[in-house]
Amino acid sequence: MDSIINSSPVIVISRKIEKDFPVKYISNNIRQFGYTPEDFYSGELKYADLIHPEDRKDILKAFKYLNKQLTKFAQEYRIVSRFGEVRYVEDRVNIRTYDDKNVHLEGTIIDITDRKHKEMITYQRRSNAGKSLTEISLDDVVGLLVTNAERIRDGLTCAVMLLDKKKQHICHIIAPNLPVFFREAMEGHEIGYGVGSAGTALYIGERVIVDNIEEHPYWAKYREIAKRAGVKASWAELITSSTGEILGAFVMYFDAPNVPKKACFEYLKANADLAAIEIEHRMVNETFRESEHKFKTIFNNINDQIYVSELNGKLTDVNQVVVDNLGYTKDFILNSSPMDIVPSWYVQRASELIKIIERDQKAIYEAAAIRKDDSVIPLEISARMIDYNGKKTILSVARDITERKKAEKAKELNESRLEALIKLNEMTAASLDEIAEFVKEEAVRLTESKLGYLAFMNADETALIMHSWSNTAMDECGISDKQFIYPIKTTGLWGEAVRQRKAIITNDYEAPSSMKKGYPEGHVKLTRHMNVPIFDGDQIVAVVGVGNKDEEYNETDVRQLTLLMQGMWKLIQRRQLIGALSKYSEELSKANTKLRSVNMIKAEFIEDSLKKGHDPLHGYDVLDDETLSLLDDSQKEAISALLKNSERLKRLIDTVLYSNLQQSGKIEYSFSPVNIGSVLSDALLNLILLIDEKELILEKEITPGLPLVKGDKEKLREIFIYLIHNAINLTPARSSIEVGAFDEDDHIHVTIIDTGEGIEKELIPHLFSKIYQVEDSITRMYQGLESSLYICKETVLAHNGTIWIESEVGKGSTFHVKIPKWHDEEST
Repeated sequence: MDSIINSSPVIVISRKIEKDFPVKYISNNIRQFGYTPEDFYSGELKYADLIHPEDRKDILKAFKYLNKQLTKFAQEYRIVSRFGEVRYVEDRVNIRTYDDKNVHLEGTIIDITDRKHKEMITYQRRSNAGKSLTEISLDDVVGLLVTNAERIRDGLTCAVMLLDKKKQHICHIIAPNLPVFFREAMEGHEIGYGVGSAGTALYIGERVIVDNIEEHPYWAKYREIAKRAGVKASWAELITSSTGEILGAFVMYFDAPNVPKKACFEYLKANADLAAIEIEHRMVNETFRESEHKFKTIFNNINDQIYVSELNGKLTDVNQVVVDNLGYTKDFILNSSPMDIVPSWYVQRASELIKIIERDQKAIYEAAAIRKDDSVIPLEISARMIDYNGKKTILSVARDITERKKAEKAKELNESRLEALIKLNEMTAASLDEIAEFVKEEAVRLTESKLGYLAFMNADETALIMHSWSNTAMDECGISDKQFIYPIKTTGLWGEAVRQRKAIITNDYEAPSSMKKGYPEGHVKLTRHMNVPIFDGDQIVAVVGVGNKDEEYNETDVRQLTLLMQGMWKLIQRRQLIGALSKYSEELSKANTKLRSVNMIKAEFIEDSLKKGHDPLHGYDVLDDETLSLLDDSQKEAISALLKNSERLKRLIDTVLYSNLQQSGKIEYSFSPVNIGSVLSDALLNLILLIDEKELILEKEITPGLPLVKGDKEKLREIFIYLIHNAINLTPARSSIEVGAFDEDDHIHVTIIDTGEGIEKELIPHLFSKIYQVEDSITRMYQGLESSLYICKETVLAHNGTIWIESEVGKGSTFHVKIPKWHDEEST
């Protein structure tokens, strides 16, 4: 869960209602602002320290009103990052009361700087002394954009540098806060390599990042002028029109060396795009004023859709882009009813919008157009009053905002997914059926599908066991005798996710496909389908499927389902591990109860063990022969259960702790040249008493002078101690075990052979799993069995090695481990 939250832009936070609001919990992704959770937990920072000084008083006052008058809070304000950047955030808070002394503000924080920046630009453009955009100079409008961009941090100065018509010189620089001598030094220069960041970017046709002007060759000719202006770093982003034409560059200058982060690139690109829109629209307006002929040329070739309409809403002209994008003929568009090409909700507000345009001479709003194929294009329209052929008309420039809407929708889905994961994480007391039901319905909702299903894999991955269909699917399904087991060999498209071991998307389900086997009459009809396998390590444990989304499924849907299902699987694992711990603890308790009922055993066993310093949970010699001779069979059985379940409990706990350390990245390896023969000798020496106790014959076949391997000596010793100990336990007394090591290509191959009863073939694939499936029924599918072999496997994989088992019932087992050799060049 933590990894999911920390990879999202949403910061989760809990603050105490005390002076300056100290932080009780904050997610690790606060690092996007330069801070760490430890800064707050140590008391070095309180939340009030982040809030911008100009906003602090009002926000802290609003926080204080929460517990008294409100239970929720949603506010936008500024914070200051550790790097001195001013960022806008949206803070959503709920009151959570634990007791009278523990009242917390819990919620989420998200960075909205880009959106606020665009809103400020739009607002100031509209409110510029009441003038229309045609009356405001390009320098004023772009200068406003530049000034607003500089507000993100101290020491930042921005500029827009425009190309001349021949695309050879920097003809004009708009930079209200850049020194005049600096602008004059750059203006008029021919673009090329070494003409600063902007001149070089315009010449090579791509973004240029100079994080230290004093050292970069692009600034060799202008280093002294930059030093005089106090400029130490410079980033340049191309300003391009909707047709791909390079218009100029948006440039950011810093008063100190500065290496950009991912968010910096996005901010740079966003400002360049804003400049491009303004410059391109200005170019269109100027072209209209120059001549009717030029107007018509641009009118029909600009990438945006252009509509010309009368004040009653009737269209009088459209450009070719409208015809191409909508799929109708131009005559049809000009003679059609508005209901034919725009949604009904827009027709209902059209008259109101026309009044606004007449009053303000302009308007910017969102609308939509209906294509000939009935699909809908979302549009952002910039409309204004113009004189067209001597008549007052409305010119509307419409830009397709499909991608923006998709981004907004993706953001909403990410927030919904986060809410679903948080709710899922809170379902610790829910049954497996309740968890699976919740996840299945959320899978349908988050992918905007009409139906879905959830199936679990059996132990050997040969069949899907259908857990349930979504409620909508069950309502539509007309089959009375529904199938619940789907053999992978004979199942069609739904089994491909297992066979190919990856997500399978089918956006045209009706199209012929060799993978499909058809479905029975009365089954829910599918138009689109997607199913995703869920892995535990390299084993598929479940498959989730959804269908009949209005739009095509894509990789975003795959990610939504994968993250949700991984959350479900981790919760199931946690529940089953807790169940396994409880199970073994209960057996221990029963054994202890039986022992306590025997006064002699209670007195002599405990007293004698303590005197000898034995650990009752981990020793194998806690009772001597004399004491054992006094016990009846029931008491011996109780002690055997005690020892057996103590050891199983210890191994399970070891595996759980290892898994947690692994997920948190706290397992570290120290690789060096290692003598594998020496490691095996150490392991055998550690176990020699057990070998002697069982009177086993130890056969060693270790090739002399073996090359060194690349390994962590201690961790290799631990896994070989376990594997040899396992062989000793499995081998009957007075039999033999064999340990061998051989030079094999680029690896050293170690074998550990026992002469025990062997392992059933169907069990072998699951011996290296954290959780072993003992049954296929949904109610007991995930009973927990500890396996130290899981730790062995992960350790070998960390060494880039391989581990596997060969076994035959009645003939014993062979464990194989291959570790790569150490190469001399690795020491350098």
